[in-house]
Order: sequence, then structure tokens, then C-alpha cells
Amino acid sequence: MIGDLIVTPPGEPARYHEEVPVAYAHDSQLTPNGAYFTVTLEYGPDHDKVDPFDITVRRTAQNSVDDAFDAAYLHPVIRHHGGGELLGTHHMAENLENHWDHPEAHRAPLAAFFARELDRRPTPAGR
Repeated sequence: MIGDLIVTPPGEPARYHEEVPVAYAHDSQLTPNGAYFTVTLEYGPDHDKVDPFDITVRRTAQNSVDDAFDAAYLHPVIRHHGGGELLGTHHMAENLENHWDHPEAHRAPLAAFFARELDRRPTPAGR
């Protein structure tokens, strides 16, 4: 899986790397302090088992923040990693036009996720 990588070294500006193999990011020199976020585009669970044109199937409403984790359509998934562990996951609400810029459905929940996760940043080993 390929995704973007946001490296968040303490006391330094974040660094953004595009199209990095996610498996590589976990053990690379790009993440020397072990605190980073991956951004991938993913389909939801069992997305390929339902006919996309079958209107009788229940679907998550577009831009539904509370149900974003269960969205079948392609949507961004942001994961916070630190100290060799997955610390947090945020699914952005799906959007049929792939415009994830709605203030309440996309921007505010994402900003809250980053703020919450950066507050719980793991301390580097040996400190």
C-alpha cells in the first residue's frame, strides 16, 4: 500500500512525503524519532461484495462524520504511529466527488484528530 507520510519531529516543523510505501515508512530513515502519520486512500469493509448500483443496500451517507469508519466508498484514512505502535486512526467521511474540504464534515474532525494525537505524542526512547 502506498500513502503519504507526515513526520512530526518534536520542536521542528512537520515534513510531508508523498507516495511512500507504508511498510517502508515504519522502518525507514524518514521516521527517525518514531512519530508520524500515514495518509492512505482506502475502501471500506466488504465494498466489493455489493453492487454499487443497487439502491436497496444501506450505505453510509456522504459527509457523515459519525459513520466515516464504515464508509464503503474510497476515502482518506489517517493513522498516527509512534514508538512502534498504532496510536490512533481517523477515517474521513466519504465524498462522491472526492472533495474532502467540507468545514464540518472533513476539516474540523481532521483538525481535532491532529490536535488530540499531537498532544499524546510518545516521548522518544531514552528520555
